[in-house]
Amino acid sequence: MPNRRTLIPLAAALLFAGGMAACSGDSPAGPSQRPASDLVFIRAAADAPPLASTQVQLWAKVGDTRDVELRYANTGGTYGGDECLEFKVPNNGLYKKPDGTLFRQGDSVLITIRVVDLKHFNFEFQPAGLQFSPDHPAELRVSYKWADPDVNGDGVVDDRDRLRDVGVWKQEADGLDWFRVGTTRDSNLQELRAKIMGFTKYALAAD
Repeated sequence: MPNRRTLIPLAAALLFAGGMAACSGDSPAGPSQRPASDLVFIRAAADAPPLASTQVQLWAKVGDTRDVELRYANTGGTYGGDECLEFKVPNNGLYKKPDGTLFRQGDSVLITIRVVDLKHFNFEFQPAGLQFSPDHPAELRVSYKWADPDVNGDGVVDDRDRLRDVGVWKQEADGLDWFRVGTTRDSNLQELRAKIMGFTKYALAAD
């Protein structure tokens, strides 16, 4: 009989497969701007593996494609080492530095990604003000394999969870509204993907 660790990823996959229909393109249903009080932020499952690190860094360089991963700790057996987040900067993705000047060939910048809240899929990207090319944006991928399928936290997984419109949202500064980012889903890899134009906070949430 499968144990609870086996059922959590399966339940999360089924939840997002059912509830992500409106998230499979760049035109999400409903308002694209919401205060935090109007959003339900996706929680990590209670028995998800711990993260191997709460912060990762990447030197992005004009002319090179580079990426970084945030992974769960390898706890042994079949439940460790899963990818939580991947961030990729294409070779022509860097556009403007935080001071507004353009990147030139050979320029580089140190990127830091920090987990804001260990209980939620909430991440902060630095340096603030960094911009990516509109034609060649950076890409954020977040796995929902270890997401809690009980989205609304009422103790029951039902249609009120499955029909939630889950996607990637961004917040420019603490206390401000959150904005929906165009989100696509890869159900085979159990991940959400979003094109990133600049640095701020990003989180998985449902309206």
